[in-house]
Amino acid sequence: MNIGIYLGDFQPETGGTYSLLKTIKKEILEYNGKHNLFIFYKKNGDPQQKFIENNITYINLWSSEISPELPIEIKRDLYRKFNDKLFKDNNIRLMIFLVHYIRIECTIPFIFTVWDVAHRMIPYFPEISQNGQFNCREEVFQYMLPRATYVLTGNQIGKKEILANYAINAEKIKTIAFPITDFCFEKIDIPEQIDSIKEPFVFYPAQFWAHKNHIAIVKAISFLKNEKNIKINCYFVGSDQGNLENVNNCIKHYDLEEQIKILGFVDYETLMYLYKNALAMVYVSLLGPNNLPPLEATALGCPLIFSNIPGHIEQMEGNGLPVNSLEPNEIGEAIFKIYSDTEFRKNMIENGLKFSEKFKDYSYFKEVLKVVEEFEKLMMGLYIL
Repeated sequence: MNIGIYLGDFQPETGGTYSLLKTIKKEILEYNGKHNLFIFYKKNGDPQQKFIENNITYINLWSSEISPELPIEIKRDLYRKFNDKLFKDNNIRLMIFLVHYIRIECTIPFIFTVWDVAHRMIPYFPEISQNGQFNCREEVFQYMLPRATYVLTGNQIGKKEILANYAINAEKIKTIAFPITDFCFEKIDIPEQIDSIKEPFVFYPAQFWAHKNHIAIVKAISFLKNEKNIKINCYFVGSDQGNLENVNNCIKHYDLEEQIKILGFVDYETLMYLYKNALAMVYVSLLGPNNLPPLEATALGCPLIFSNIPGHIEQMEGNGLPVNSLEPNEIGEAIFKIYSDTEFRKNMIENGLKFSEKFKDYSYFKEVLKVVEEFEKLMMGLYIL
């Protein structure tokens, strides 16, 4: 069967999204099964409409004949016809959209991915409430969800959140756990020392969105300094998405410029160094139901402190130290526990490594193909697959 796959076009600076899709794409390129795979992308202005690379056919879902100046409904109608022709010409029986928040005009059966329903769960943060983001995301979900043959999400909490917000058939929602990103299992030359990194330290790999809750960690470091009389350094890794100024102002307010440093976007070598040498990775995002850094921490032997929201609890299966991420003192106490109890920290590392073992041979794409097999049975009476 000819299967189309849409992965989007994300750059390394997008953080977890890039790492996840890079991992899944690697699995796709290693596939050697009965299906013919076509990777679709959308790149405006790219004159190369179709090409073959590593035995995979790439097809651009962009047309130079459809003017961006046209009214939105006219453009959508034209792209619907344009896409239909592409799918028909290449005998595509099923499309798989492995990114979310994407609307593609598609009239053939398709699988849609939902990582989260953030705009419904946390509509009060500026990244959702401003610049029309809520309406854009809502439009995508209202269009794609009811039309999807299947919907993929990361765990049962994710499924529950979808069903709580949208009236769709529960049976078509399939849960597929996030993989541990491939760089965690690669041989990467890690620096023996980075002079700018001072121990003991915790770190947080997250872009500077408001919902990532960096300020709670700033307050936790202040609590440790003033209430526990210990100096824990902290490093924030990620690009600015509108909240960096607020974080910097908070660091200055608590007089922590010497302890808390903003590293911005870093390469994999630096990121691995941080995981391997940190006292703990502190992941206090207010949004789940899944995130990649908690999984990465367990695989790289880094003690994990994370938000005790239901999705994270399910994802981590009892590993790590959950905290109420709205209570900075509780975060501080968790850091202090790991700092002061060597045996506790050692056990956290060992349990995390055991947990991550099951992901070494895990393939997200192979799990997606199990859903494809179910689709094949549905289509048995329609055509030979």
